[in-house]
This record gives sequence, C-alpha cells and structure tokens, in this order.
Amino acid sequence: MRTWLWILCVVIIAAVVMGTPYTALVTTAGSDIPSLKPLLNSSMIAVSATCAAVAIGTVVALAAAQFRRRTVIALDLLFLFQLTIPHFVIGAGWRTILGRTGITQFSHFLCQNCSFTGVFPLLFTYTMAFAPLAYFGQRTALRSVSSTEVDAARVAGLYGRRLFAIVYWKRLALVAPALFAFIFSAIISDPVTPNIISPHISMTATDVWFSSNAFGNKHLEATMALLLNIPVVLVIVSVTFLYIHLLRRSPALTQLLRGNGTQRSWLYPPVGSSARIPAIIVALVGSVALFFISVMVFRGFSADPATPISSAIINTMGLAFLVLLCSLVLSSVALATRRSCGMRWGLVGRRGVDVVFALMALLPGASIGCGLRIAANQPGIHSAWSSLWFIVLACLPSSLAMTYFLMVYIGPFVSRSEFLVALLQGVGPLRAVTSTILPRSTNVLIIGFLTIFSNASVLAVPLLWVSSPDVPLIMLRLFTLLDAAKYSAAFQISMTVSIVIVSIAGAILVGINGIGVSFSSKRRNVSWL
Repeated sequence: MRTWLWILCVVIIAAVVMGTPYTALVTTAGSDIPSLKPLLNSSMIAVSATCAAVAIGTVVALAAAQFRRRTVIALDLLFLFQLTIPHFVIGAGWRTILGRTGITQFSHFLCQNCSFTGVFPLLFTYTMAFAPLAYFGQRTALRSVSSTEVDAARVAGLYGRRLFAIVYWKRLALVAPALFAFIFSAIISDPVTPNIISPHISMTATDVWFSSNAFGNKHLEATMALLLNIPVVLVIVSVTFLYIHLLRRSPALTQLLRGNGTQRSWLYPPVGSSARIPAIIVALVGSVALFFISVMVFRGFSADPATPISSAIINTMGLAFLVLLCSLVLSSVALATRRSCGMRWGLVGRRGVDVVFALMALLPGASIGCGLRIAANQPGIHSAWSSLWFIVLACLPSSLAMTYFLMVYIGPFVSRSEFLVALLQGVGPLRAVTSTILPRSTNVLIIGFLTIFSNASVLAVPLLWVSSPDVPLIMLRLFTLLDAAKYSAAFQISMTVSIVIVSIAGAILVGINGIGVSFSSKRRNVSWL
C-alpha cells in the first residue's frame, strides 16, 4: 500500500509539471497541419550541431586525462565559464567578432565580406555553446577509470585502439546517447539564436515564438508546438533502443560508471606516453574559448557602467533558490518512490521512475513554454501569485530532472560500509558526509549546481513565453538588450552572471578537495595510447 502511495505522489508531480502545458496544447491545437519544412530545418540543424558538440566534448574530455592537474582545473573553469553563457549571447558575441557589426578593424581582418549569418554560423554557435556540456558529461563518465584498471589492461597486452575499446569506449558510449538527446532537445527548442544568427531560415521554435506574439494565432501556435515533439520523440526512441542494444550485449555496462576510481586517483596515473593529436585539439578548442571569453569580457565591461543589472540578478537568484528548493523537495519524494519500487519490483521499478524524470529533461522547452502561456491566459488566472507560479513552473522541469539524477548518481560513489566505518571512528554524521560523499562526486555537484542555477537565470527557454520582456529576470533582460542591438550591455550582464557562477563553483571545488594537493604539478602523462 505504501508503494502505491509513493507512486501516486510521482504521478501528481508529473501531472503538474508535464500535464499542465501539454493539456493546454492538446485542447487548443487546431486540425490544420502547417508546413513541415521548418520542422525539417530545425531537426537537421539540431542533429548536425549535436553530433559536432558531443564529438568535440568527448575528444577534449578524453585528452584532458594526459594533462597536469593544474591544467585540467584551468580547462574546467574555462569551460564552466562558457557553459554559463546563453546560446543567443554566444551567437551575438561571435557576430560582434566576425560580423560587420563587430570590432571594426579586427572583424575586417578576419572576414571582410561576411556578416556571420546563415547555416554554418548557426551550427558553429550551437557547437561552441554545447561542447562544454558534453565535455563535463564525458569527464564524469571517465572518473570511474582507475589507474589500476589501465595498468592491468596494459599488462594484459592491450594498447592503442584495443585499450581504448576495452577500458574507455564503453563508458563513453554509455553517456553519449543521453547527452545527444538532451542537447538535441535544447537546440530544437531555442527560438532566439536562429532569429539572431540565421533569420532567413524558417525554424519551428522561432515560428512558435512569433506566433505567440500575433493575435488570433493560438490554434496554429499550439499545433506547431505539438509538432515540435515529433523529432524529440524519435530521438528518445532511438536512444532507448540503443541503450537496450548496449545492455543486451553487456548487461553489466551500468556498473562501469561505479568503477573503483576515486577522487584522488589522478595522484597515481597509469604509465603511458602522451598523445599529440588530442592535445592539439584541446589546445585549439581552449584557445578559441579563451579568445571568445576575453572579447566578451572586454566588450561587456567597457560598456556604460550605468547599465541596470542589479535588480535582474537579485530577482534571478531568488527565483533560482525557489526552484532549487522545490526541486530538492520533489526529488526527495521521487527518491523515496524509487526505493520503494525497487524493493518491490527490482530494477524495473527503479527504471520506471527514472523514465518519468528523463522525459522531464528531454521535453522541448518551446512546447512547455507555449503550453504554460496558453494556460496562464485562461480567464480568471491573472493574479500575482499565479504569475509567479507559472514562472517557477517554467524553470522546474529540467531543474527537477537534473536534481533527481544528481541525487541518484551520488549513491554509487559511496558505499554504506564506508559511511558506517566513519561513524564508528567517532566522526560526526555531517563530517562523515562531507568527507566521503562530497569528495567522490565533485564534478557531479558542480554540474548540477551550474545547471540548476543557470537554468533559472539564462537557460530556461519557457520563460520567454510565460513572462513579458520587461520582467526583471536575466534571460529576459538579455533578450531585450540584444533585440535593441545593445550588445555591450548584454555582454556585461552575461559576464557578470558567469563570473558569479564560476566563482561559487570554484569555491565549492576548493572547499571540497582542498587547495594543497589539488594543485600538485608532479604528474606523469596519462593516455590511452
């Protein structure tokens, strides 16, 4: 009986988070089917950019294992900084560098006849925006690779491609499909970046965005928002069948991420020579990212210092805290449901709960925002509390899903026996948690924190539908400034937020790991060659 009550709680959560927008879309959608060309354009661009971002992120994550710890930390902070910049701000930043509206002498030196518009600039923008996410995802997967495992494989005669296939490839293949599905959904739901970089190409999310601002197009808007789910569903189904195929070939594949690697396994790296080609790729990607961030910081902080940003940052921090609080409470309920279902039905019960929250993370933000906008404009729903509720609900799906998987993912890093041993040694419960759980999941905590905070501040696409542009939130303020061609002011806000997020993340990293051994430069080269 208790299990069914927990299941009912998860059903209610899913009904509120996912049922509210999609019920409004289904009841409002018309019978006329619009042209499918924008949907095809969106799908092709999303697939191409996602493949490029996942490939670059994977190569950089794999090659980062051969660098010294100090270099890896600098690379992490660089990609963390870039990860906190919205897609459309990255596009506008590169347009100021390479386009005709950019830094006059420098832009003419790089490209005299281009305006940084079209398909390839759009693909480049999305690749640069999401490659850091793929990098951190694959870095988290590779944390379970221990030096002992690599050395044992080399003693067994495995080198080069065989060593890569046996030790590294399965872990990378386990995370890459999930990254592909998430990045694909985020790209296909973005209405702003195509309008800035490639305004002449018809994209479904952009058409839904413009239809929401037109009078009398509610039925067409809802229909296009529902059609946007078709490619996302196809990707989800493909990824699901891929995981089924992988798990049938290797039933113990999910156990690889648990591994025996520890937070300080880098102090005892495997023996091997460095790989020059991956190192060159990392240097190239890092140089491009560093150059872009430097230009953004220069353009942003050379703008008018009177740009009003304090109210937007304060309001967004308050919204992020509220969304994080809701996510933690609801995730706790979901974890209790997962545990109860696992005790009754085993692996099938746990995976059933996981699927619900995976759908929350993968549903198109444009569809959620459009549905929430239609629901918010129903007669009798115009109070201040209802507006706040819809704003929180716009940020909640992806934040809740990320919080849930973050809390699930921490579990495999710490065994119950280690926690009990720490308690028996006289260590307090809080100290035992901070000394065993947190050091083994540093990257997971940082990624989760950045995702939740950044989602509430600059990455929550549904906010474009449920809030008016004059609402003092960071993402809406950025859109308003870019729409008015005030690039420097937008860069100033974005860089300020990024500096705050990266500073807090760096403080968390130093506080958990300590600063002494983390910056040790004595390290042998690590490579899978």
